[in-house]
This record gives sequence, C-alpha cells and structure tokens, in this order.
Amino acid sequence: MLKAGAVFLAVAVLASISACDTGQNTPSEPSSGSSTGYDGQWTGTTYQGRSITFVVSSDQKVTAITVGYDFNGCSGVKTFSSLSLDIGVPPNRSAPTLGPTFGYGSGPPDGSNYTQVYGSFTSSTTATGSVIFGSYAGCGTSGGIWSASKR
Repeated sequence: MLKAGAVFLAVAVLASISACDTGQNTPSEPSSGSSTGYDGQWTGTTYQGRSITFVVSSDQKVTAITVGYDFNGCSGVKTFSSLSLDIGVPPNRSAPTLGPTFGYGSGPPDGSNYTQVYGSFTSSTTATGSVIFGSYAGCGTSGGIWSASKR
C-alpha cells in the first residue's frame, strides 16, 4: 500500500532531479526490442552509499532491482526479481530533461515495511531516481536519490 506522503516525496525528488539538469539534450525513447535502448545491467549508488542494481531486458522492461539500505539501525538488501516493468515517457512530463521512467513498489497491505523505487533514464548509459524505505519497524522511514550507469 502506498502512502500519500511517500508518493509526494518520490515525485518531489524526481522533479528536483530533473530541475537540476540544465542540459538541452532530452533522451529519446528506445524502440521496442532495440539493442540501442536501455537494455543491460545497471549499477550505482544510493544516497545512503549503498548499492543499487537493476536489469533492463532487450524488450525494454526492468526485470530485476536490488537495492541496499542503512538507516536508523536498519540495514540490508531488498531484491525484487521476476519483474516486467515498462519503461515509458510520463504523459505529463513537466521538465524536458526527465527521460523515460519506471517505478516499482512493494510491501504488505498494511503499509509497513514497504520499498518504492522510481527511476528516470537521463541518457542511454545513465539513470537517476529515488528510493523510499517506509515504515520499517523500529527504524521509521528514509528516502532519497540514487544514480546509476550501464555496465
């Protein structure tokens, strides 16, 4: 279950990320099945200094996400596999630098111990986004940005 505050935080983080890029290049959408798209293994670092990796298939779908966390005494790694997340251009793209995006949320229906990952491709080899670790028992909520590049 997604909490309204967490969704607002994610949107705000993505908007601020896109506003920081003053370049005039807007990433183009990959063609379906194109080897010149975003397919491949991506790896990067979260705001907590932990690893984030994700895989994009040749049909331009995010198929796995692994993200580490360390806040308020909680640490670990969350792995989400067997995904089929579409990469798409947001219909109301507010900033021309916000490229094609993907998003994933996981957690129990009661809204505790949830994880949300949002990403935007800033080029065919770089991506940035936000991650939220919400309502972790005894540790609270933490969220911030990440950046990654294609290997």
